[in-house]
Amino acid sequence: MFNLLVMVAVFVLLPVSSNAEDFNPVLVYQGKIEKNSFSVAIHKGVERFEANTGEKCTEVEVGMSFKEYIDTITKYADEGYSPIFLMYGNHFPNMVPFVRKYPATRFIVLDTVRDEPNVYSFVLADHEGAFLAGALAAMASKSGKLGFISIVDTGFQRRFLCGYSQGAKYINPDIVVLEVFTGSYDGAWFDGNATAHMADKMMDQGADVIFQAAGGAGPAVLKACAERGKLGIGVDINQNGLYPDSVLTSMVKHTDKAVYAALMLARRGIWRDNYKRLGLEQEAVGIVFDAHNEKLVTQEMRNRIENIRRKIVLGEITVNEYTEDPTCPSHDK
Repeated sequence: MFNLLVMVAVFVLLPVSSNAEDFNPVLVYQGKIEKNSFSVAIHKGVERFEANTGEKCTEVEVGMSFKEYIDTITKYADEGYSPIFLMYGNHFPNMVPFVRKYPATRFIVLDTVRDEPNVYSFVLADHEGAFLAGALAAMASKSGKLGFISIVDTGFQRRFLCGYSQGAKYINPDIVVLEVFTGSYDGAWFDGNATAHMADKMMDQGADVIFQAAGGAGPAVLKACAERGKLGIGVDINQNGLYPDSVLTSMVKHTDKAVYAALMLARRGIWRDNYKRLGLEQEAVGIVFDAHNEKLVTQEMRNRIENIRRKIVLGEITVNEYTEDPTCPSHDK
C-alpha cells in the first residue's frame, strides 16, 4: 500500500516565513465532487485530514464556467486564505501572473509544474500507470484496435494517451490506438453524451478496449462499452465495480494521499517550492485487479504486468513523458 511516510520522506522540505497560524486552506471544485473521479480522490484526502486533525478545510463547488472558477479562487485569495489548491492547473494558462499577485499566499498545484516561490507543484506520473493500462488492453484485445477518449487536448491529457499507446505497442507493435478529444467548452468534463457518442464511433471502427481519461464524462464511456460487450478502462479511482466484468481495469492515481500529505505539511508550516513527481516506484499510480475484473484478467496477464511494472521501476523501460518531450515513441521489448 502506498505509504504516506514514504511520500513525505521524498520531499526536500524548506521552511518559509509562512507558519501554521496562517493555515486556512480552501479547495474549489468545478462541478459536483461526486460526479468527477478526480474530485472524489481529492475530497477523500481532505476527509482523511479532517478526521485525523479535527481541523476543517473550506471546500467549494462552483459551476463549469472557467470564469466562475477563477472568480471564486480570486475571492478566497483576496480574503487571505492559504494554502489555496489549484486542482486544474493544466487548464489555467495565466496561473503565473495570477499567483504573483499574491506573494504571501501559498498555492498547491496538482499535475502542473510552475517554478514560482509560492507554488508547490505535485505531479503524479500518469504516463507510467497508463503504460500498464495500455499493455493490459493490448493483451485483452481481440481486434487489435484500442480507443482513448479525453476532453481537452493538452499536453497533460496527452500524457495519459502517450503512456497508454506506448504500453499497448510494447505488447503488440502493430496495434492501432484510436484517439479523440471532445473539446473545451463549459460542462465538457461532465458531458457523458459526447463521450458515449465517441465511444460508439470507436467501437464501430473496431475498438474493443477503450481507456477514458475524461473526468465526470468518463463513466459514460464505461457504460457504452458494457452495453456493447466491449471493455472499458477507468481512471483516477477504482471504477471496476461500476460495470463488473466489463471494466478491464482502472488506472488509479493516489491523489487522495498526495492531498493529505500536502495538507499535513502545510499545517506544520513546511513547504517545498518547485515540484515533486511520484510514480510506480512510490506506488502513487497503478492499475487495479479485484473481484470485479478477475474474469477478464488471467494470472499470466497479471504476471506479465508485474514484470513490466518492475522493469519501469528499475529503469529497464523508460516511459516517455509527453509534457517533457512531445513525442510518443513505440517500445521494443
